Amino acid sequence: MSFLQRLKGRGVRSGDKLLSSDEEIALDKIAQLDVDVFQTDNMIVVYAQASGADMSDINVSIEGDADIVLIEGRRLRPENLAFPKKKPDGAFFTEECVWGEFYRRIILPESVDIEHADAKIKNGVLVLILPLLKAEEKEKVKLKITKAKRRKRM
Repeated sequence: MSFLQRLKGRGVRSGDKLLSSDEEIALDKIAQLDVDVFQTDNMIVVYAQASGADMSDINVSIEGDADIVLIEGRRLRPENLAFPKKKPDGAFFTEECVWGEFYRRIILPESVDIEHADAKIKNGVLVLILPLLKAEEKEKVKLKITKAKRRKRM
């Protein structure tokens, strides 16, 4: 089961199949990414704390009517910096950092211009710059109007 399928299957069911207890436990280990979302007249900026994640470990997609952002990835504890050869036996006496898989789904207040969206990472902060669609770029949908039939009175 892929990462995204697990996210969509949050809860008791995944599609028509009940999740096994192992799959439910795995879902509990996926952290929600902390974000700040800022909006101006012409753009939305998302700041996400992704410390410990490499850009190649992060996937960002824009879904729906270009108004939903999904950020998913993983953060790995950089143990090779402390133990370049082999990690010795031992145990943590304090663990406060969140490591492993993460995700965040953000429903935006307006549709964004996917073609001009940008993503950057610096000092462990992922920054998404999402220009808003201009009014003339938004797709117009014309509704067909039909004449309602009169209901007979009794």
